[in-house]
Amino acid sequence: MSTSSFVLLVVLLWLLLGLGSALLFLGRHGYHSPTWYFLGAALGPLFVPIAMERGRRSSRVLERSASSEGPVVAGRTTVLVAVDGSIESDQAVRDAGRLFHPAHTRIVLAAVADPDVAEFTDTARQHQLHELLATRAAWLPADGPAPVLEVLCGQPDLVLLEAAATEQADALVIGRRGRGLSHRLLGSVARSLTQRSPVPVLLAGRPVPPAGSGAADEDRAVIGRQGGP
Repeated sequence: MSTSSFVLLVVLLWLLLGLGSALLFLGRHGYHSPTWYFLGAALGPLFVPIAMERGRRSSRVLERSASSEGPVVAGRTTVLVAVDGSIESDQAVRDAGRLFHPAHTRIVLAAVADPDVAEFTDTARQHQLHELLATRAAWLPADGPAPVLEVLCGQPDLVLLEAAATEQADALVIGRRGRGLSHRLLGSVARSLTQRSPVPVLLAGRPVPPAGSGAADEDRAVIGRQGGP
């Protein structure tokens, strides 16, 4: 093997170890900032223990605004809805409001942030998620109890399972596919929840346009984000 080939092989292994550890230990646990992948590529095998340590950090509740009626009311169904602003997530909010009677249902809207939001006190991102939840809460029927809004951080599927257990949820409602490419690269959060959740999981797909409407999905998404359902 020539010297240049050996150097190229070492560089490739260096990059693979660094990027692989970032993807395995951080990406799967909710870290999406490209900074970690640049560090992984630069540090190579030296980044493995760093990624392992950060990946083991537990989830956190960054914000919780509770209903005035308290966490649990006897005889009332509790439904946890995952919110991330995607088309499918928006449909999950609408489906929860449509399928569950507002007078007999307590709805918890939960958004999961990257762990970096908590560690580096990213108040702007936390506020953005709060506003997202508040906007989606306005889509729910007004004749039911005020929904609980939660901003969480950590590995999305584990965080949502923990939140469901804490809130004593009777069902989970989540979009079939979330934002970005994470469902392709790292495994689907929806798939993980359907396999691991002890309570029923309802998957919402993209809204079906009215016959003959011809509206594009992206147009409907923009309208939904700006003006509600």
